[in-house]
Amino acid sequence: MTALVAPSILGVLNVSPESRVEESVAITPEAIRERAARLVRAGADWIDLGGRSITSDAPMIDDEAEQARLLPALALLKNETMGARVSIDTWSDTTACAALERGADGINFTAGALPSRLLDTLAARRATLFLTFMPYENAYAMRAAAPAEVGIQAILDHLGPKVEIARGAGVEAVVIDPNLGILHPEIDDHRKIHQQLEIVWNLDRLRELDRPILLYAARKPEPLARIMMASAIVHAGADYVRTHTLEMILRLTGMRLPAVEDDSIVAKSKGRAGAAHGRGGGI
Repeated sequence: MTALVAPSILGVLNVSPESRVEESVAITPEAIRERAARLVRAGADWIDLGGRSITSDAPMIDDEAEQARLLPALALLKNETMGARVSIDTWSDTTACAALERGADGINFTAGALPSRLLDTLAARRATLFLTFMPYENAYAMRAAAPAEVGIQAILDHLGPKVEIARGAGVEAVVIDPNLGILHPEIDDHRKIHQQLEIVWNLDRLRELDRPILLYAARKPEPLARIMMASAIVHAGADYVRTHTLEMILRLTGMRLPAVEDDSIVAKSKGRAGAAHGRGGGI
């Protein structure tokens, strides 16, 4: 297999028990440490910490409940020598600002609006903004809304002004995410896959925004479909990949898989995480 340029990797760690990807879920402090250490040993540059499931039938929780899940986990990870940065996956600017004040390195922001107080906090903390295409108020609001347009032009029209607003507010590290996971519950599987691949195959158009691009390696139910989608993302040249299954991404890029049992990988990964921040943070 020809080696490809390896993207920076966001490994998913969910503290939401209702999340469907069970291997990403960690609730107790011991489980959180174990999942995070495994992600780092496997090569994660970032640990993407999530506290709410966007699955259409998952129970809804408020910001207070989300923070009760996320903030203790964030404190635990920041107190450990993990060798990876920590991002917070949220659409709440209240949750995001609270996490930044407690040391989060980035925000994977998934709301439709982009509040000024979040931008001010990101700029003051010199943190990374993963700016996600979201044509609804948030994933909960999507459930009751009509399906929105999600093509390349819609993504450009949505993200372009937001990139300029973020840069104007002093946020230097902005990464754009066309949101391959934004799947309206009324859209059938054929159209979902078609929409996802249209974005992946037209990634050069998103590069008009002159920002690094993050793609989500959508975790398809069937292993072969999962590999095919991840391979398409890797070949498209994404700068960042968000994934539940790091080993698959490393294998597809032709990188040698670390021995997950070898704790020395954690120390080695510190340098790699720093280099990744240099690519994504000095933009």
